[in-house]
Amino acid sequence: MIKNYNRKFLKFLALIGLVGAFSCGDMDSIHEDYLQGEQVYAGKLDTLKIRPGYYRAQLEGQTQFLGNSNQIIIEYDDQTEVYDINTENIENGIYKMILPDLDEKSYEFNVTTQDELGNLSVSQIVAGSAVGDIFVSDQDAREIDNFSFEDDGTYANFFGNAQSENVIFTIVEYENESDGISKDTLFYSDSRIKIEQYKPSGNLQTTSVIQSGLDGIDSISLTALDYIMPELPYSVLNKNYIRLVNMPSDNPGTYNNANPGEHLFDGDSSWNGDDTFTFNSGPNSIPNHFTIDLGVNTILRRVDIDMLDPNLDTSANVTAIQVWGRDNLDFAQTASSDEELFIDAGWVLLHEEQIDGENLNRASFVIDPNFSPKRFIRLRTTSAVNNDSVKFTELTFYGEEIESIELDKSMFILENMPSDNPGTSYGADPSNYLFDNNTLYSGDIYGYHSGENAIPGHFTIDLGTSTYLSNTRLDFRPTWSFNGNTPNLIEIWGRLDLLDAETYPEFESSGNTVTSDPVSTESFQNAEWILLHSQTIDGQNSSNIEFDIDNLVKSRFIRVRYVNTVQNNACQFIEISFSGFGEFPID
Repeated sequence: MIKNYNRKFLKFLALIGLVGAFSCGDMDSIHEDYLQGEQVYAGKLDTLKIRPGYYRAQLEGQTQFLGNSNQIIIEYDDQTEVYDINTENIENGIYKMILPDLDEKSYEFNVTTQDELGNLSVSQIVAGSAVGDIFVSDQDAREIDNFSFEDDGTYANFFGNAQSENVIFTIVEYENESDGISKDTLFYSDSRIKIEQYKPSGNLQTTSVIQSGLDGIDSISLTALDYIMPELPYSVLNKNYIRLVNMPSDNPGTYNNANPGEHLFDGDSSWNGDDTFTFNSGPNSIPNHFTIDLGVNTILRRVDIDMLDPNLDTSANVTAIQVWGRDNLDFAQTASSDEELFIDAGWVLLHEEQIDGENLNRASFVIDPNFSPKRFIRLRTTSAVNNDSVKFTELTFYGEEIESIELDKSMFILENMPSDNPGTSYGADPSNYLFDNNTLYSGDIYGYHSGENAIPGHFTIDLGTSTYLSNTRLDFRPTWSFNGNTPNLIEIWGRLDLLDAETYPEFESSGNTVTSDPVSTESFQNAEWILLHSQTIDGQNSSNIEFDIDNLVKSRFIRVRYVNTVQNNACQFIEISFSGFGEFPID
């Protein structure tokens, strides 16, 4: 028994058998066919896939078996396209090429490679697709659900993750406080984005960008969505009301001729190298602090700090700062800039902030709104770029629930100018009782009484401070007692000083009866008194009235002018109170 014949020997025996069965001519033909050998195939791309694009697609394949192939032949939809293989398209062993100008549909691509000798690879069929306008129209952009105001700022909140699985990110653009455009990006996994320093009621636009299908190669922008941003729950504090207090332990910030009292709240944050326009603490002054009267009572919500331009000088820019608050300055003094002393003196730490002063010229940070209203603020610098001194070019504060200051009546003085009706008829003593915080009527002595034949008339009050008058409360003789002397029309006039402020004629009286002619409105105007407010009153039925004053003029001296009363003969007041924005000491 013969075993283990090899394949070649068996082939030879078979050939001998064929020789016996055919003629010589037939034998030659078979011999010729055999000598041609096996088929030679070109190298090919392996693990092919098609990635969809916008009216195009991308073919990708591994190159480990590509060999010397230099062309790719792609057949689809009765089309044949031949492409040269470009080695620049190979990245990390993957060959990538674009199939352009495709219709929006699914395809079967027949892919063959060819070498320089014309040998072809084994053909491969790979399915793929291209997307177009129909696909895009079916995609949903991300939408904003709402805006929320939180402890650390304002957020735009979106509906969950992207409504479309193909959304890869959303561009958010909005108007900012500087009338510029701020831009940020919301990614697929994000559900909210912080909107910083935005312009209230300004425009916000979102543009969602989708991928051209699963594992697509193109990014396509969907139609933009437009929104109106909300009003802030807080507003910028009027810098006209703000002043430096300059308590004994404060750093005045006046080094190198700096003038922060004039320029720290002037609305100009620019710096040209002149320290006059800055707060400059001077050398060897870290830590330091200074105190600010906001001129209002408010829940402090945000602080903007402007520093030096990083392109010019950042050495004195702040890197760490504290914000302290107090509602008054009673026993608020500290011996030094020591944190423990601040606490002992009743100061409340509202916020601490780390700032990249080396690269930024502005820092903006939000204050926790859960603190009670404050009027006085201390800024305490704990470190700076050079850790030696600090400079600021501008400060801006924002507050919620802004309230004016009730002015201290102990400072009020009746000026009794020559044309004033002193209000002392029938034994009235307004100097002692018109500002004593007692609104009860116990007789004519406890207030102001004009006397008879006194309409119209006026009197002048020195507030003891200058302010932007915001509110007035007038208490009259109660209606149950007598309402004939209650005014029906009141005017509030103001001036910052009394230089050339007299009006004529001078006041004269006989007993309890006025004998002089009344002072005209024209006389007030000629003396440059400014009419701050005119208020009608239902004198017949009113025992008091309180009204706001929309006032843009700083005043120290106030004239109360009663134009007419119920019986149009005399006028009485029991108590007068004023509130204002800002309280500026008399020089």
